[in-house]
Amino acid sequence: MAWQPTPYTVPLLVAAVASFAFTVYAVANRSRGGHALLWSFVGVAGTAGVWSLAYAAQLSATSLPTTLFLNRFVWLGTAGLAVAWPAFVLSYVDRTAWLGRRRFALFWIVPVAAVAAVWTVGVDPLFYADPSLVDAGGYRVLDYDPTPALLGFVGYTYAVNLFTFAVLGYAAAARDGVFRRQASALFVAGVAPLALGAAGIAGMIGPETGLVDFTPVAFSGTSALLAWVVFRYRLLDVSPIARDAVFANLSDGVIVCDADGRVVDRNDPARSLFPNAELGVHAEEAFDDVPSVAEAVADGTADEEFRVTVHGSGAPRFLTVDVHGITAPGTARSGTVLLFRDVTERETLQRRYRALIEKSPNVIAVCGDDGLVRYVSPSIARLLGHEANEVEGRPVIDLVHPEDQREAQEAFERAFDSDEPVSLSHRIACADGSWRQFETVIERLFEDAGEVVITATDVTEARRYEQRLQVLNRVLRHDLKNDTNVIGGYADLLRDHVDEEGDPYLDVIDRKVKTLTHLSDQAREIDVALHSDAGRSEIDLSALVDRLCDSLESSFPHATVTVSVPESAVVSADELLESAVRNVLENAVVHNDRDDPHVEATVVADGDRFRVDVADDGPGIPPIERAVFSEARETALEHASGLGLWLVHWIVTESGGDLEIDTREPTGTVVRMWLPRAAERGD
Repeated sequence: MAWQPTPYTVPLLVAAVASFAFTVYAVANRSRGGHALLWSFVGVAGTAGVWSLAYAAQLSATSLPTTLFLNRFVWLGTAGLAVAWPAFVLSYVDRTAWLGRRRFALFWIVPVAAVAAVWTVGVDPLFYADPSLVDAGGYRVLDYDPTPALLGFVGYTYAVNLFTFAVLGYAAAARDGVFRRQASALFVAGVAPLALGAAGIAGMIGPETGLVDFTPVAFSGTSALLAWVVFRYRLLDVSPIARDAVFANLSDGVIVCDADGRVVDRNDPARSLFPNAELGVHAEEAFDDVPSVAEAVADGTADEEFRVTVHGSGAPRFLTVDVHGITAPGTARSGTVLLFRDVTERETLQRRYRALIEKSPNVIAVCGDDGLVRYVSPSIARLLGHEANEVEGRPVIDLVHPEDQREAQEAFERAFDSDEPVSLSHRIACADGSWRQFETVIERLFEDAGEVVITATDVTEARRYEQRLQVLNRVLRHDLKNDTNVIGGYADLLRDHVDEEGDPYLDVIDRKVKTLTHLSDQAREIDVALHSDAGRSEIDLSALVDRLCDSLESSFPHATVTVSVPESAVVSADELLESAVRNVLENAVVHNDRDDPHVEATVVADGDRFRVDVADDGPGIPPIERAVFSEARETALEHASGLGLWLVHWIVTESGGDLEIDTREPTGTVVRMWLPRAAERGD
């Protein structure tokens, strides 16, 4: 049999060798990749090799019978690729539902029918009409007229290919990174042979006479492109592009390593965490900053979790690492999946809470339902002198004063049965044998937990301070008032025993006695205000101010009091408001150095509030005492008359109002109090 050389023989043989090499490579690495992706790739590479080799033989034949016989093998490759290529594309984009028997029959029934017809009926006259060999410039090629059956088969293959190209084009446009480049390369590898084949049929390229199918010839070029995709982008190692639902869009970082420890896939969060983890890089280089991760990949540690810290350009990141092995059915371990979860925020919060507990001024403990201390904060050493490890494991009431143990035990037991915190006051022993007073709150750790949290606050100094205040308050309210009454009584007796020159001195005594008595009354009112549970009520300012001004004129006949109030001015205020208004009115007279002090009291509407103005013509309030109501404190340099201002400020602000003190020209003071209107009936 004579054979002829052609310009296309070598490219076709190169394409055949490359395709068969890819087939062998894929079969040898069948443990990698998905089952459908692998075997569809084997189908594409194998059928492309058959097509290229058979067409090289067909072009080399010099007789028509031999050419037509070899053309039957060309149809095996053509029909096989028409089935394998859509299967490969659908597998690559993870549309495996289309690979079932019923659906995939749409792709293989036409090619199978064509091959069966070629091998039973023959290509002449089924597909080729009047076939012959014609001279194409030094070699002979097959020439024929296409039959309707051939045109139908070509139209079918073009429709299927256009469908697969649309799928790949969408995948390349919708994805990014390695998968966009991978899908784009596969798109070119599929389009190029089809385009060259169409150009040859149209007579745009090739010999002037005869027909040369450039589709398998193009395989010599696309084989190099396919090799680049397989080896550069690890086509058989990397998940299909449609894995975005469980991979690319994960907020956690994912890196996939093969059995050799090389990085074969990663998503964007993993790339930002580990910039060195490029595709194809070994785990030791990818995780050089966190060697424990590289060791997990090398040791094949599976289904384990550990923590690592990544020190980047910014603040350190705390990660949990989940290691999972990849094992294909019927094979040994073929890779490792690393899942990195960023727990920086959670870890930071835990560290903050731990620091707050450890540095807390309170003693915080966790106790089980067995009555034993399971945890106690380090602050116990600072507050009581006990080491935490010495207390843990002991009964919770061991350090409680014997007289308080029964109450403490009952409170502890109630906490397990109550949804509300249980409070108690008791004494706890210090390491030096002394006792300190604590206010303790006990509450369940969780709803169904067999543990309670105990928060003990040292109130020893606060109790001592409170006791001292109670003593001072008693002295100020009771003993001081009794003594001033005695002094006032003796002063009145002296008026019958001194001459007129001594009267001014007795007047001074009398004024000071009244001042001290007024101070004692203010201390009593402040004590009532601080310990009162009084709430808000509706108060008519007009009636209140009018009544208090009448009382002021009765108590101080030498004072002139002017009142201007509307018919009604109902406000929502603290029930102690009367004390505040009375203090302001009395201060306007008591601290006035004139013989005939003048006081003006007015009530006016001011927006959604009412304002009470109390003006006098006295010497004015010193700035240091005026600051009392804004600073809410007493210092050693301030006069005791600031007590009244503090009481007024406290009551007005508790009522939701505002207080302002201004100097009145040419002399005197104006005190303004704003109070919210009461809601109208029916609102």
